[in-house]
Amino acid sequence: MKWNRAGALLLAVLILAAAGCGPKRPVLYPNEHLDAVGMQVAQADIDDCIIKAERAGATATDGGEAAGNVARSGAIGAAAGAVFAAIMGNDVGLGAAATGGAAAAGSAVNEGFKAGDPAAIHKNFVDRCLREKGYEVIGWK
Repeated sequence: MKWNRAGALLLAVLILAAAGCGPKRPVLYPNEHLDAVGMQVAQADIDDCIIKAERAGATATDGGEAAGNVARSGAIGAAAGAVFAAIMGNDVGLGAAATGGAAAAGSAVNEGFKAGDPAAIHKNFVDRCLREKGYEVIGWK
């Protein structure tokens, strides 16, 4: 029964983390060009640069890296749990499963919080595209 409650709690945390994380977008410095074209045109230019980046293969996210981090954390946690359980004289399989699951869950939540961060190559592409249009990117939010 404990694992069912823990699983439900984990699912709730993951949903909340995902809901609070949207894709980040460039923040523009209010230079002469932005003042001249206005925010509506600037947002359209941002969208255009994002689309160009995606078409060029500079995707915004690297889901494979996040999945690898979660799997790696789970494997390390399982090994640590097995060692600890063996030393303590407890059920090695249960210790490995519990610790590995907890490590993977923690890593999944962490990756969920980072999910809105665009890949570096994507950011660089969009920043350059906007710079060529006359904008100054001061960060991503």
